[in-house]
Amino acid sequence: MTIAPDIIEENVLTWPAAQRISLAEKLMASVEDFASPDIKTAWNTEIESRVLEIREGRTEGIPAEDVMKEARKELHEARRLSPAGRRRTH
Repeated sequence: MTIAPDIIEENVLTWPAAQRISLAEKLMASVEDFASPDIKTAWNTEIESRVLEIREGRTEGIPAEDVMKEARKELHEARRLSPAGRRRTH
């Protein structure tokens, strides 16, 4: 028996946040190697460049705590504005 993706999504969105996050983490891990070799190479080049800039003092890093705080704020705002976010009943 196959369940349509939109039915799965509708059901999953009713789950408690912790359960949805757990599923999202599992789904992301299942596609971790999805990037093509060209994309991986480009990311590695970018990472090496940024590390070098920081080590040479040409730029400063941003503390992870600040990055996560801003990311949570942006995510909360995006959810608030999205049609899916407005559909939630809890």
